[in-house]
Amino acid sequence: MQRGPLLEILMDMVGTNKELSIMFYGKDNELEVMNVEHVEKLTSSQGIYLKTKSNNIWIDSSHVSAAWQVRDDI
Repeated sequence: MQRGPLLEILMDMVGTNKELSIMFYGKDNELEVMNVEHVEKLTSSQGIYLKTKSNNIWIDSSHVSAAWQVRDDI
C-alpha cells in the first residue's frame, strides 16, 4: 500500500472517535488504531509515525496489505 492514502485516512482521524483496522503481510489478525492524536510522514519513502492516546506507532506502509472499518461511533 502506498503511504498517501493511509496517511490521509490517519490524518482525518486526528481528534475524532474514528477507528481503523490495519492488516500487515504475514499476519492474520488486524491492528486496530483509535484515538489518534498526531500523524506525520517519516523521511523513509513509506514511513508513517502516529501517536494515539496510549501508543506511539511507526508503520512502514509498504507492509500494509489492507485497511478498513474507518468508523465514527458517537
